[in-house]
Amino acid sequence: MHDDLAATWAALAGEVADLRALLAAQPLAAWQRPTRLPGWDVTILVAHLARGVGRVAEYAATPLAEPPARDRRTYWDYDARAAAPEVDARARAAAAGATPAGLLAELDRALTAGAAAVARLAPATVIPSAMGPIQLVEYLPTRLVEVCIHGLDLRDALGAPLRPTPAALARTAALLDQLLGSPRPADLGDPVAFIEAASGRRPHDDPRLPLLG
Repeated sequence: MHDDLAATWAALAGEVADLRALLAAQPLAAWQRPTRLPGWDVTILVAHLARGVGRVAEYAATPLAEPPARDRRTYWDYDARAAAPEVDARARAAAAGATPAGLLAELDRALTAGAAAVARLAPATVIPSAMGPIQLVEYLPTRLVEVCIHGLDLRDALGAPLRPTPAALARTAALLDQLLGSPRPADLGDPVAFIEAASGRRPHDDPRLPLLG
């Protein structure tokens, strides 16, 4: 369990660091580029991403003395369409008045605080989450999936190759394979193509897809 926690955090931190380097190299105008998420530009997407990473330390600050109600698979059992307006409002609020330098600093703070939380707590520690109590070792993979998928959104908006860091890509695809529950369609052997189809970023005729809203 300790190895799983450490490897997941390393993959998440590596992916965030790669995205941060990409963002730091962009001109200011790039932060206003539209993304493939309706109504979101790069600034709003990065604000949402930073909040998602920051929740690791935020939730870890208040461990719970109760059993978990979710795991890395059942975490996704919710109505994404119903939740979308609230997610959109939070992201826009986080982006309001934000500067590129400020958002990069927020990503840095989220990584530093998250690393400290992961080092401090036992993997089986139950923490709160938006979907209910969950063990830390089960929550981290959900953050990695979000970072990997939104990293693809960000790379797409900035004209960068759609290629996440290897560990983030492998672990995200593995969790989505678990959610799928049976072999992928033959034409989705490439993990990026599978993640894009599983997250609804590209259409596919398999009725099991997309897996995430």
